Amino acid sequence: MITFTAALLCFTVGPLSPAPAALGSRMGKSCCTSYNRKPVPFQVIKGYREQTTRENCRMEAIIFYTAKKNEICATRRDEWVRKTLELLSSKLKKMSKVRSDAARACPGRCL
Repeated sequence: MITFTAALLCFTVGPLSPAPAALGSRMGKSCCTSYNRKPVPFQVIKGYREQTTRENCRMEAIIFYTAKKNEICATRRDEWVRKTLELLSSKLKKMSKVRSDAARACPGRCL
């Protein structure tokens, strides 16, 4: 009788516990489960990554990283997200141009 009760408990409670796939395929990376719809100031965003359904996550998202090491889940459908991604891309291109200009100005080893 005890074995039957234990088995019954496993079958009823087991499906309610969180599945390991909810953590995502990248070690230590959790999946977004909802979107932040409120715009985040561009000045506090330090980077981002894209979450895809190929990572065993249930939804696609843009995850912004802030200066205070927070992760903010957003959807590309929101206009503020698209504008922020454009600004980050533009900033990266400018940084890349400055680096390549500096390398041309100082070929070889410069101190």
